[in-house]
Amino acid sequence: MKTRQKPRKAFTLPGRYFTGLGAPVDVMLTDLSEGGCRFVTGGRALPLGANLQIYVANSGPHLASVKWAAQGEVGVTFSSPLATEKFEQFQNSHVPDASWSEQIGEFDAMPEGPPRRFC
Repeated sequence: MKTRQKPRKAFTLPGRYFTGLGAPVDVMLTDLSEGGCRFVTGGRALPLGANLQIYVANSGPHLASVKWAAQGEVGVTFSSPLATEKFEQFQNSHVPDASWSEQIGEFDAMPEGPPRRFC
């Protein structure tokens, strides 16, 4: 069953997610599209359907939900797609293959502190 509406692009970006009002978890986001992304959870179990707040590079927080989880990775869908302009900025600043480089694209720092509440 194919549910992805737009193809994802294989590149690596810094990210951070929050579950509820929990502590932030820094991750590397991969396979990004305007509608979602994939990342390694950092050892935390995220159940299907879990709601997250996620920063993509310096953009966010974006409300998202877990669509699949396997072998320490999850795929999430954004509640509202990323703006096309922002997605293109990510594409133009990405590291194409993290397996050969430890560097990430140039982005402003992600905000510190607790996540915002969404109503």
